[in-house]
Amino acid sequence: MNDHGFFQITQKAFIRNGNYLLVLRDKKSKQGDLPGGRMNQEEFFKDWLDSLKREIQEELGNDFQIQIDSNIILVHKHLVTLGNHPCIILGYHAKYVSGELKISEEHDYWEWVNVYSFQPEKLFSEYMLDAVKLYLNRFQKYDSL
Repeated sequence: MNDHGFFQITQKAFIRNGNYLLVLRDKKSKQGDLPGGRMNQEEFFKDWLDSLKREIQEELGNDFQIQIDSNIILVHKHLVTLGNHPCIILGYHAKYVSGELKISEEHDYWEWVNVYSFQPEKLFSEYMLDAVKLYLNRFQKYDSL
């Protein structure tokens, strides 16, 4: 008999401004992160993009405006470092539109990194590193939605 697993869903936005990708660092784990986060239970049967938009607004502020492509571009495994929760990452392309970025208390660092020269190993590790490398290998030339 098989034991079925229980997994959380985390949605991440690969936000681009031309050749630049927005990266963050989680304040608690000191690991690289992308805007977005885990879906709440009550959000599961609703529009999943609303959950992603909520997370981005919480993490980047009300003034920071982006355009999200609703197509999922990446599905990958992840393990939330604090709590050891297995997750499925759903990745989306997003394009910076306007506004000032104001990171939340969850993060202590952000940067726009060049997708052609960024070395994700310096910031990311484990499954998030794998996901970012996968994104960079597939979508470096992604310029618009």
